[in-house]
Amino acid sequence: MKQATITAALLGAALATTATTASAQEDVMEQQGPDPLNAVVKLEVSTSEINELEPWRTDQGGGDGSGVIIGDGRILTCAHCVSDAAFIRVRKSDVDTIYHGKVEFIDNDCDLALVRVEDPSFMANVAPMEIGETPRVQAEVVAVGYPRGGRLISFTRGIVSRIEDQRYSQSFQFLLAIQIDAAINPGNSGGPVLDMGTGEICGIAFQGRDDGESLGYMIPPDMIRQFFNDIADGRIDGVAERRFSISGMESEARRRACGMKPEHTGVFITNVDPSIEDDSVKTGDILLEIGGFNIANNGNIRIEGNEIRSVFWPLYIRQIGETIPAKVLRKGVETDVSLHVSKRNWKVRPYLHDLEPDWFITGGFVFTTSSFNLLEKRAHYREDPADEQSSPGEMQVILCSVFADAAIEGYMGSAGLRLDTVNGVKVRNLRHLAELVDGCGDEFIRFGMDDDDPWNEEIIVDRAQMREATPRVMERYKIPFDRSEDLRAAKKP
Repeated sequence: MKQATITAALLGAALATTATTASAQEDVMEQQGPDPLNAVVKLEVSTSEINELEPWRTDQGGGDGSGVIIGDGRILTCAHCVSDAAFIRVRKSDVDTIYHGKVEFIDNDCDLALVRVEDPSFMANVAPMEIGETPRVQAEVVAVGYPRGGRLISFTRGIVSRIEDQRYSQSFQFLLAIQIDAAINPGNSGGPVLDMGTGEICGIAFQGRDDGESLGYMIPPDMIRQFFNDIADGRIDGVAERRFSISGMESEARRRACGMKPEHTGVFITNVDPSIEDDSVKTGDILLEIGGFNIANNGNIRIEGNEIRSVFWPLYIRQIGETIPAKVLRKGVETDVSLHVSKRNWKVRPYLHDLEPDWFITGGFVFTTSSFNLLEKRAHYREDPADEQSSPGEMQVILCSVFADAAIEGYMGSAGLRLDTVNGVKVRNLRHLAELVDGCGDEFIRFGMDDDDPWNEEIIVDRAQMREATPRVMERYKIPFDRSEDLRAAKKP
């Protein structure tokens, strides 16, 4: 079947499931080939999620999502539908058979994943769908999936409202997204949105907003192809992060003051990640071009068809490790530079989807490597500048939980504080903390907590009492080990 006829066939097949006899449906199948409905599947996912406050434990949960078959046994869906998946059940619309799937690749940055079903019968009567192009604004689309409100497949029609950068709730990154007014509800996530003109996938439904009406979003083909290119080598590198910030140059006076000529347009580089490469942009540069595109004074670039994209678009559709040619105005001189497609060197872990946690327990104190999950739960601002590494291997350590014991009397309410030093030594990471505590021979252990926060104070405990308390606390609170597996492997005999 030609891709341009798939949308009509989908809608027709949906009606045929209730309006025709079994023999009539068989006649339709003979004429049209595989049923397009069967490429859209329901995912029933059981999860085992990390408990950030007690990282040796997991919390059981689950939910439903949608997906679309794009190849032999492979289902494209959203990362948030299958992150932390312990077990995945897959349902097709034409049979009552339950299939089992496993996550093959997952990238939480762009909220996309591939699920693989090994059973060869899964592909019976299936025509895999193809990825099309990013639709134009006002293009008609149909979202297909298994949202709440019923058990069977659902279709909602609408138009493309706008195309611009939005914050992805799975990764907190600003990336390209397409807003549509077709209803997107829980359960739609991971399902295809089809271009009514071509019948091809023009997006994957992934999130909505409840502070307005008809605010549904889909992941565009640009990001889907970035994901496919990323997994081509068998590993996930993720999507580039913004390593510099900008401000517009729409003020004529500001342009003249910065030495811009009448023919120049661009944006001002207000801040640059300290670890960015020397041959790239610098604070105070005027970014004039990126990836062969001229930059408007408001930060827009124009691609084919006069479509608008942000100045960061050429970065996050490319692969980590690539470079992009750019041109800046530096002290009045046009200069060619190379922008490196890369990620920030955070000293906190990313959102703990599908990652093994680490922890270290001494007395009743439970320390772990700080993560975005934990910072949000403890009400710390996620993008605090202190969260970027100042040296390789530096990772922020946080006191995530405190279990009551006489050895730490007076410090029961200290959970959530960030650790800075142990007995005056700057803590580089959780492994370094374990080494400092294990090797301490002083009478007291002094934990310096966030020396830049005037509300925090030094925690002082008796070293011998703490060591006696550790096994007692573990037994009392059913904690299996005093440290995570990676720290147990690194512990000196």
